Amino acid sequence: MSEGDLDKILTRVHGLAGELEPFREMLLANVVMISEIPAPTFGEEERIGFLQQRFTESGLDTASIDEIGNGVGILPGTRGEQTILLTAHADTPFSAPENHSCTLETDRILGAGVADNSLGLAVLVTLPTILEGLNIRLKSDLLFLGATASLEQGNQRGLRFFLANTNRALTAGISIEGAPLGRLHYRSMASLGGMISCHVSRKVSQKSAIEVLNGIINRLGAIDLPEHNHTGLVLGEISGGASYKIPARNTQLTFQLRSDDDQTVVDIRNQINAIVDDEARETGVSCHLEGIARTRAGGLESDHELVVLTRKIMSALGIASRESIYSAIISGYVEQELPAICLGITDGDNINYPDEYVEIEPILTGVAQLIGVLMAIDGGCCAQYR
Repeated sequence: MSEGDLDKILTRVHGLAGELEPFREMLLANVVMISEIPAPTFGEEERIGFLQQRFTESGLDTASIDEIGNGVGILPGTRGEQTILLTAHADTPFSAPENHSCTLETDRILGAGVADNSLGLAVLVTLPTILEGLNIRLKSDLLFLGATASLEQGNQRGLRFFLANTNRALTAGISIEGAPLGRLHYRSMASLGGMISCHVSRKVSQKSAIEVLNGIINRLGAIDLPEHNHTGLVLGEISGGASYKIPARNTQLTFQLRSDDDQTVVDIRNQINAIVDDEARETGVSCHLEGIARTRAGGLESDHELVVLTRKIMSALGIASRESIYSAIISGYVEQELPAICLGITDGDNINYPDEYVEIEPILTGVAQLIGVLMAIDGGCCAQYR
């Protein structure tokens, strides 16, 4: 992309947040409506149905639901020589019976899953109307995807399925997350999400399954984790037992192992397997390691044109980019060798807790950032990677 073309984009986005003001109420209404539709992983049907309704109302071509439940729609470009994939995951980490009421206050929106990722999905469904209202016509086709089964054991199944099976030649991808603003992820780490389950047969042993799991945890802490490739082991959640009066029969531990190197993850998984098998040798004890999510290392370099231009667009809008460059969602793009980034729309807090919230004021700046990046890709910054 020439300096002149970039200057035009930066000039256009500089005041774009103000131009987006007429669309604020529509966007906020979509956030609230989407937030109040439960969408646990593997149970996103109703939310995807809402998405499809909005796609149809916006006049998108081939608004449909694919074999795995993803919501898909296409906004044709003036030339259609490129296709840019724009996606947001539809699922949240909250079960259907939990309270999904959403509260719209003066300066923030509160509700379970509002940041992760009801706001991202709301931006996805509102963007066609915004582009039309601003008379922004891209040369490229825009392919909108509401992805299912993304979180935890979903392991990005919806996005992976779409990327592996689409018959369109995609130029680049952008994943939208509700928060935080300044998020610019363009690489993924190799990772293993795992679950260790321990069971003690009460007919054979009075030992608590918690004791067994504690022994495993102590040995996990003794594993030598290579520092040169940023290898880390996160112990995320423990569950088990029925009462403080009774030895626990069952316990579970979920964890994430991550590294810059795929082989390191494989090697350490083998060590964890050996530990689990060894602890299960005791009479009446059984232990099992299950892989629940897997990502590959890879992505864009910091000097890739898409990353460089995105940083310039963020700077023009006064957005300070966050330090982290890694997101598991990039792994799906890495598998298909598709240039991709992940952007956040606004600031928020209490993510993945029932009192989760997002700030309203920065939202339009986040949307302006997204439009600027779309214009940069449309201008050819990823054309050589088709």
